[in-house]
Amino acid sequence: MPNLTLREQEPHGTALFPLRVHEFTTDALRSERVPAHWHPECELLVVMEGEAALHVDGQTVALGLGDIALLLPDQLHAITAPVGTPFGFYAIVFDPVFIRSAAPDAVQQRYLDPVLQRRVTLPVRFAPADAAYRALRRALDAIRVSGTAEQPGFELAVKAQLYLVWAALWAARLGVTPAASVPSAHVDLAKAVMATIRTHYAEPLTLAGLADEFSLSKSHLCRIFKAATKATVTDYLNDQRIEQAQARLRDTSLAVGEIAGQVGFNNISYFNKLFLRRCHQTPRAYRAATQHKG
Repeated sequence: MPNLTLREQEPHGTALFPLRVHEFTTDALRSERVPAHWHPECELLVVMEGEAALHVDGQTVALGLGDIALLLPDQLHAITAPVGTPFGFYAIVFDPVFIRSAAPDAVQQRYLDPVLQRRVTLPVRFAPADAAYRALRRALDAIRVSGTAEQPGFELAVKAQLYLVWAALWAARLGVTPAASVPSAHVDLAKAVMATIRTHYAEPLTLAGLADEFSLSKSHLCRIFKAATKATVTDYLNDQRIEQAQARLRDTSLAVGEIAGQVGFNNISYFNKLFLRRCHQTPRAYRAATQHKG
């Protein structure tokens, strides 16, 4: 199993108020709009612009304008869309502990545990024509307003609406959880590979080396990883390295060539090419823009 500390590190609220509203406008020049990741919180996202494909534990779901998507804790998920297609959404991310009961009461036993323990399955996508949609959208929009305004008493309003969200989700339950299209062992393996890459990105990682570490052939590793994440191992490794380079460009005065070497690139031309493709500007232009904003 992957090291749980290598889940997404983006803070989703605070210990006393573990909920956050995120607003996203994705990069239309990239097919990968949200890289594969997972986190211990629940997430509900509402599509505000365009359309895309949501990949959840190997399952692919089409999302269109107005659709709502549900992601449960630790589900591996990513979002892709054709290059040039706009796609934007807002997401409400919360720790299930926020709505858990202090004691194992009826709410906990009947409505929370069956879902969180994966004994009952809920839809991944809610379309505007679905029966539960109006109640769900109304509660999510109310949380979006209250959670960003932070007026006195907003915590009460947000938590009340979150219970209404769960009631709408429960009303739409599909019954006993079916077998996954991608085996859970394959999803766990993909997470473990991701965790290894995120820990050792600066080292001379190779596909052959990763395959050996996980006792698989290169082709088998590639198939499992692609099925679970919709990305190749090489693309994921390069994206991790570029993200680390971005942080160093923003926060240090190190030379671009030195940064490239620190994050695992031994060829400065290849680094510059990948950085330009991913960020749509050179490393030096990125540093100038981000340091100026800071």
